[in-house]
Amino acid sequence: MSLNRKPQIGILGLWHLGCVYATALADLGYFVTGFDLDAKTIAELNKSHSPLSEPGLEELLKKHLNRRLVFSSSPQAAIKNKPYIFVCVDVPVDDQDRGDMRPVNDLFSLIRKHASPKSTVVISSQVPVGTCRKLQQRLIKNNINVIYFPENLRLGQAYETFLRPDRIILGVFQESTALKFLTDFPHFDCPVLTMSWESAEMVKHALNSYLATNISFISEMGDLCELVGANLNDVIKALKTDNRVSPNAPFNPGTGFAGGTLGRDIQVLRHLSRRSHHQILLLDSVYRVNQNRLSQLLKKIKSVYPNLHHKKIGLLGLTYKPGTNTLRRSKSLELANALYKLGATLKAFDPAISQSISTHPSIKISTTLDGFFFGLDMAIIMTPWPQFISLSPSALRPMRQKVIIDTVNILNADDFTTAGITYLGTGYV
Repeated sequence: MSLNRKPQIGILGLWHLGCVYATALADLGYFVTGFDLDAKTIAELNKSHSPLSEPGLEELLKKHLNRRLVFSSSPQAAIKNKPYIFVCVDVPVDDQDRGDMRPVNDLFSLIRKHASPKSTVVISSQVPVGTCRKLQQRLIKNNINVIYFPENLRLGQAYETFLRPDRIILGVFQESTALKFLTDFPHFDCPVLTMSWESAEMVKHALNSYLATNISFISEMGDLCELVGANLNDVIKALKTDNRVSPNAPFNPGTGFAGGTLGRDIQVLRHLSRRSHHQILLLDSVYRVNQNRLSQLLKKIKSVYPNLHHKKIGLLGLTYKPGTNTLRRSKSLELANALYKLGATLKAFDPAISQSISTHPSIKISTTLDGFFFGLDMAIIMTPWPQFISLSPSALRPMRQKVIIDTVNILNADDFTTAGITYLGTGYV
């Protein structure tokens, strides 16, 4: 397909998902117009300032801004006469991982008002099952098609997972809609699974619930390993070499799933079950296990210091995973709240966080590792940033009391215990 025959695209919602879609598609030769309900987001993007950190994002913004990529505060500019309108708003979540659909519904209203006949609305936002059918009913008089194209982006690896996916899912009413989409977006050189809207929406819920189940499972195995004197690292290694278990299974030590993405899908299915008077025992348990992870970590902390009053504790990592600066549903911040209430003094270092956090003024932010350990009574590794893997026992010399808790098991325990440091990992003693 020649460049001038590529369909023009509107992107609605310009946080992580929308910005990755917009810049990647512009880089592939499409002309893209982006819109967001937040005018400040538009203003920042027009200065090439991305809303959050993602490798390659700001470079592509600078490369294509005002060439193939335009950001507008006018919804008409991103919707009217656009053959494809992508709904990419990142659905907000509350502290119980419940999604707020109001921004999505606001965008649907704008689509209904401004979309041209025969446009195709592609929903990639994380929405509850049943959403696409409801939208199609609202747009039926407009002669507009709806596709559910669930995103599978991974923070820190977003372009790789968008441009070279393992497979893509297309939820459609008519298969001809999917065939035209694949003709207009031929770069998706991978298996394509076409199905109903509801099935595609359930794929997203099921996948994230499955990943969450793996994480809660390995969390409980870690607790049991500590009780019986086993080593969780060895158990995980053995599990992954069994041909019935994927080598990529998310059996990673840590404080459970965070960020809102996995929890939101579990909460959707739990709500659906309650509404239908149906019991969903497994996912109820998966969610409860995850909610209990910080309590388990607090027990470990208090096994060292029963009284945390005036203890100086440093958190290594605030984001829920490496490669991003988002603090949404951060377990580190939840832990900081709990420790502060118990009287601890808090310090934190995260490679992606350079300024104080307005919602958590009790946390002193260090901008480098130099000086971070000075005067600490305990350091806790929360996020497996590469910078932390290379920590040596000598780095902990400035600590007042040399205690480190490695929630993600990225350090060599023997190195630290041999140096006389109290090292507590996850899933072994």
